[in-house]
Amino acid sequence: MSGKFVIKKERTRYRFELLDETGEVVFKGSVNTTKAAVERQLKLIAEFGDDLPNHFQAVEGRIGNTWVIRGEEHSAREGEQGRVGDAIPLGFGVLVGDKEEVLATKDRIVAAAKGATVEDQTGE
Repeated sequence: MSGKFVIKKERTRYRFELLDETGEVVFKGSVNTTKAAVERQLKLIAEFGDDLPNHFQAVEGRIGNTWVIRGEEHSAREGEQGRVGDAIPLGFGVLVGDKEEVLATKDRIVAAAKGATVEDQTGE
């Protein structure tokens, strides 16, 4: 079961959305100034391989008592659960809720990302 990465242009910025096999958006990439930066993020996600689940974790949301899945690129001090000083955000899961709810979506995000195709909808 694989999903699809869709590269989009929103005004002057670029980002990707990850759709699962049903076509539902399960993860949104961080906003970038260039399409090349988004393509770099997608290449990184593909290169994570079997280590991919370690790059997605539940972190506290902005609203009290809420959680969200955060995807991040980190090369040092992996596994510190949201306290990685050199982590670069790749994006966030779309579900905001309690910790157990969002952790349940992690497997769905990882499954959609593994082997996902890429579709460019920027028109460029």
